Amino acid sequence: MAPRLDRSSSLLIVGGGTFGTSTAFHLAKRGYKNVTVLDRFPPPSEIAAGNDIYKVIRADYPEPLYANLATESVEQWRDPNGLYAGLYHRTGWLLVAPENGSSLSFIQGSIETSRDRGHPAAKFITPDEVRQTWPAYCGPMEGWKVFHNSSGGWADARTALKRMADAAVAKGVKYLCGDAGYVKNLLFDDAGNCLGTRSADGNTNFADHVILAAGAAAGSILDMEGQLVAKGHTVGHIQLSPDEVEKYRNVPIIDHFEGGIMFPPQADGIIKIGAVEFVTNRDPKRKGSPSLPRYRCDHPRDTVPKPVENRIRAWVRQLTPELAERLWFETRICWDADMPDFNFLIDNHPAHEGLSLAVGGSAHGFKFLPVIGKCIVDMLEGKLDAQTQQKWRWRPGLKVGHVQDPHPLPLIDLNDVPGWGAENAKL
Repeated sequence: MAPRLDRSSSLLIVGGGTFGTSTAFHLAKRGYKNVTVLDRFPPPSEIAAGNDIYKVIRADYPEPLYANLATESVEQWRDPNGLYAGLYHRTGWLLVAPENGSSLSFIQGSIETSRDRGHPAAKFITPDEVRQTWPAYCGPMEGWKVFHNSSGGWADARTALKRMADAAVAKGVKYLCGDAGYVKNLLFDDAGNCLGTRSADGNTNFADHVILAAGAAAGSILDMEGQLVAKGHTVGHIQLSPDEVEKYRNVPIIDHFEGGIMFPPQADGIIKIGAVEFVTNRDPKRKGSPSLPRYRCDHPRDTVPKPVENRIRAWVRQLTPELAERLWFETRICWDADMPDFNFLIDNHPAHEGLSLAVGGSAHGFKFLPVIGKCIVDMLEGKLDAQTQQKWRWRPGLKVGHVQDPHPLPLIDLNDVPGWGAENAKL
């Protein structure tokens, strides 16, 4: 049941990342006058998964829901007069899986969906053709099955988040940041109705309705009943020389679903390499404890987990050996929250009136920044179509069968990596 809201209702959004920022913007766009975003950091939030120099923007999905939503989103990314003008770069991208790898089913399903919709579909290309077309990608690529889709690209994610937040503020949205915006608890009455939030400074904020959009940190604020798993996605940046920038300037994004991701360089010569072997962070003293994010702002000495780094570098040797041993200019573990079926969780809480969820980006949410808030507001107003509502519902205990997981490598828990255990939690 949709909450009883009108344009004067007071609304608190917990989290200023992709889902929270987009929700705030679209609420204001529809005329809601009393919207406040609570976040530990001012926009673009330092801990938001979407706060990044690059994010892939593509419509390759086996699931028509996301393929259609991504196509709608790309139209806004590409608008030369829109909010994101100049931030989207259509470079094309290469989708790669090992021969007979389980991630091939995701690629093949994406191709079929694109063809069914009459949209550009990825096409098979041999490693020799990759080397001939983009000589910077000169490695052996042993056992790689490669597909190319010229319609893919990337966006300057950090700037996009900031622009959207600024546009929301211009429409009347308020931001509370620092300890005042660092939500530690939700407040409930005796009947379980959500009344508001309590922040790290001890102050409370009350509202007619609360929207939890805290991403990977949502499980530290509310019992998610096992639905969310906070996963860390390791990224490293390399500084190229001017000659190297010229060499790599026109390469497409490459996403080896069981190896790694590499982007073309920015104008400043920084190139991003991402891992597809993800980490979790569970409390080893509590059996069955949820994975919660371990942010760099709280652990400034954190770098790249060694097993993840080893895999990234081995993959880069297969792609472009000259970069495989280069020192990182900067590293980060980007934390997002995954759902077991990779569908978002955008719903009203069934047991707490006054509380809605907008979480579960599952490592593919950012590309929808321009439009996902519209969907979230549709949910709040009871306008979300039934099929989408069913996929995004509150669903603890969901029995998941075969899921086309684009990145199927086993998870590594940080507490099992030397130097990352509980004994180092205060470092």
